Amino acid sequence: MKMNYLIKYLLLLIPAFFYSKAFTQSKDLVEKENELIALNSKIDYKLRLALSKGYDSTSYNSVDHNVAVFEQAFTHLITSDPNTIDYPFNKLRDSSICVVTTAADGKMRVYNLNSWQLLTQIYQWKEKGKVYTKVTRNQKDSILLCREIYAIPVNGKRYYLPVTSTIIWPSHAMQSVAAWRINGNSLEPVTLFKNKSKKQDHIEVPFSFYNFAPKIKDSLLAFISYDNLQKKVYIPCVNEKGLFTQRYFIYEVKDGCLELTQTGPHP
Repeated sequence: MKMNYLIKYLLLLIPAFFYSKAFTQSKDLVEKENELIALNSKIDYKLRLALSKGYDSTSYNSVDHNVAVFEQAFTHLITSDPNTIDYPFNKLRDSSICVVTTAADGKMRVYNLNSWQLLTQIYQWKEKGKVYTKVTRNQKDSILLCREIYAIPVNGKRYYLPVTSTIIWPSHAMQSVAAWRINGNSLEPVTLFKNKSKKQDHIEVPFSFYNFAPKIKDSLLAFISYDNLQKKVYIPCVNEKGLFTQRYFIYEVKDGCLELTQTGPHP
């Protein structure tokens, strides 16, 4: 009888233990996020100070130093703590410091530090209870932001299609979509897109940045889209002036790939 009571008591303790552990992890991430907010405020202050002094190498060196500190702290947090893949980072997102884009199934995420000075991009994914990361660096004087991550099933396998907007100052702009497959600790490119002449693992759509320059945020929207019900990817057509038309290249799931089947309007 005493053994039965002991077992019941232990069973009651198990969920309490995991709840306490999850609460502690969440609290730790809240503190880390607040530290990043404080670091970014320091960057803003140093940058305003540098601009007020005109060109002053000492001031700009101070900005560069604080940017490096922020990037190092942010990268270390994401790459060392697997719990970050489920943490919302609402303060960083609301402050426009970081764009966090997550696939609908929660298994893939991309972080973009949203600044001309902060060039780090981090891919994060999970499989079989483990979380992995891949850190890349953007080109200087560029903005590169992941806008969407579509999780698409094809022949029983799941592929991830991040849609990325790129602006390279002062004139180049494009949006791209790539196909990736999660394979343990690696993200593998997949030649999933098929047209009449070839198969490829990504599609790029260059467009005129000047037409969006007055509204730079508009140029970072997701023009490439996916219809989950119809299982179709819509790639916008661009005319000779780099302007979007009302027509799209339409790729649909067919024979184990995304095949170009027609061009037409977006429904």
